[in-house]
Amino acid sequence: MRVFIAVDIDKEDIVARLRELEGHLMETRVSMKLVEPENLHITIRFIGEVPNYIVDDIRSHVIARLRFKPFTLRLSGVGAFPSPSNARVVWIGVAQGFEELKAIRDQVDSMLRDIGVALEPEEFSPHVTIARLKERGHPAIVRFLADFANYEAGEQEVNVVRLKKSILTPRGPIYETIAEAKVS
Repeated sequence: MRVFIAVDIDKEDIVARLRELEGHLMETRVSMKLVEPENLHITIRFIGEVPNYIVDDIRSHVIARLRFKPFTLRLSGVGAFPSPSNARVVWIGVAQGFEELKAIRDQVDSMLRDIGVALEPEEFSPHVTIARLKERGHPAIVRFLADFANYEAGEQEVNVVRLKKSILTPRGPIYETIAEAKVS
């Protein structure tokens, strides 16, 4: 099973602002795949393909033991990976709530290592992916990123972290919640 741990972005006004942003992005006429509103999230830790018994261990030893207090997440600032001039992924960043997300990430990583899950070392860069581009280096994307660099999507209270399953399909991924940790 392909799994990850995430915070869903599901507050209606934020989703509406992100859809508005996607509309502006579409105006560039660059070939892309937009992220569906129900799939908007911030990945805390991508785990990848693991056997079902590991998923059970993650559910009982990580999600069930995860502790955090409610906090506010503010989404602001548009960027791209790997760079604006060679954009493959367009995202909106986290302007508030980084420290809280990082604390959750550190806790998750520690508990995953405790149950024997091998983790790829990577810098934690919380963001919400809004599109995956099929063309790279397009000047219209560079302009879009400059024009929307300070875009504000709004604030959302975070009080749940979810273990999610990712099912890859020809039309894009389908995410399903397997377990959730609520604030302590």
